[in-house]
Amino acid sequence: MIAERGVVKGGREKSDSHSGSALTSSNDPMAGPDGRSGGDSSAHADNAALIESWSAFWADAGVDLTFEDKPRDWIAEGAPPAEAAQPRDADAARPNRPRPAAPQQAPAPGIGGDAQGWPATLAAFRDWWMNEPSLDAGPVADRAAPVGEAGARLMVLVADPASDDADALLSGEDGRLLDAMLAAMGLTRGDCYLASALPRHMPAADWRALEAEGLGALMRHHIALAAPRMLAIFGADLVNLLSPERFDAPSAQGAIMVESVGDAREIPLMASYPLAVMRSRPQAKALWWGRWLTLSRPA
Repeated sequence: MIAERGVVKGGREKSDSHSGSALTSSNDPMAGPDGRSGGDSSAHADNAALIESWSAFWADAGVDLTFEDKPRDWIAEGAPPAEAAQPRDADAARPNRPRPAAPQQAPAPGIGGDAQGWPATLAAFRDWWMNEPSLDAGPVADRAAPVGEAGARLMVLVADPASDDADALLSGEDGRLLDAMLAAMGLTRGDCYLASALPRHMPAADWRALEAEGLGALMRHHIALAAPRMLAIFGADLVNLLSPERFDAPSAQGAIMVESVGDAREIPLMASYPLAVMRSRPQAKALWWGRWLTLSRPA
């Protein structure tokens, strides 16, 4: 195609071609310096003003956050982990020194302290029982001492002194029941050695914790020093603490092995309910009587 260009009136250029003609003018009042229409800038300004007006309206209404109807799980698995902070140059240059191991604490001493320091005679044990701090954290004045001599025909073992044992161990209501039982058995208190597993009255004692602290071993040591001919245990918790080498649960009879003066000997035993329980249960007294007859009958 051949185009001819000429100048017409008004300073306009005229471009003719075989396909048609086009006229452009630099005097368009809406045109910008680059030849584009200035209407676009006005539209953008109007939109910005509208957005600013909306924002001001919601801000006056107290809405300053964006809310979505669809919930978003911010801690969902598979979410990209947060970028770890890069170590500073000073940290990077610092060597990784192993931390010193925490000092290991020695295990706390059990009830009565080290077994090597336990008294070796019954008389010394009685004084130690009344004053040793590791036996119990309560007042020493509330303790009750064992009663009797070594080699007694029967050792009576209860859990703890009763609340009404004001004068001595088994001097209250439980003691009066014991005196009646001993009379029926043909015994007196002079024939018995009376002892308790705990030095003072302690209702609802934690027997599992006491076992873990070594109370069972201390009880065995006490029995070995007393060296009775027979052992009567009032309370199932005491049987569990002692763990007799032989024990028949249905008959509540068995035997415990103790070492006294270097010689091991077997002491027959029988168990029953605590004396406080037996006071209100006649059937428990009858059960005790039958077990006593079986154990005391000559073979």
